[in-house]
Amino acid sequence: MSETRFADTAAELSNGLKSAMRRMPGAVALITTRDPATDQPAGLAASAVIPVSMEPPSMLVAINRASSAHSAIERAQRYCVNLLGTTHTAFVSLFSNSAMREQRFASDEWRYQDGIPYLPSACSSIFCEIRTTLVHGTHELFIGDVYDVRSAGGDGEPADPLGWLEGTFAQLGRLPI
Repeated sequence: MSETRFADTAAELSNGLKSAMRRMPGAVALITTRDPATDQPAGLAASAVIPVSMEPPSMLVAINRASSAHSAIERAQRYCVNLLGTTHTAFVSLFSNSAMREQRFASDEWRYQDGIPYLPSACSSIFCEIRTTLVHGTHELFIGDVYDVRSAGGDGEPADPLGWLEGTFAQLGRLPI
């Protein structure tokens, strides 16, 4: 019979949680907005995005309060969740590296709706207006009511969703039955 072991310190617990969550595949998204204070686009790469409810349609994003995009999202009160496909890995590198902040929106692939940048080639772009926030630890949870959804491949095959698993990119797809 194996013995259950509990973490002895907060650091062990944190490391254990990180290790456990690395085994759970997650979507990769770019969270984008336009900062009303600077009139500049802002964004970050994230995997902590989930739908909250279908009535009303709403999405939650968890944003580290130390990230440069956090204040912009807070000020704008709106954001777009761009769910990425396997062809978008270069965007993740741009949005994950603060030294490349000026290059994030340089591509001519970006379009704007209501001033918010989105990628038409993303699997889906989900536009939200913030309704509820909750600060917890290092992050702030933004729950936004969905006010528009745009999906790539509306008349063709949908894009292959990009995932994150074991600390690297993964292709998410259906299993053959």
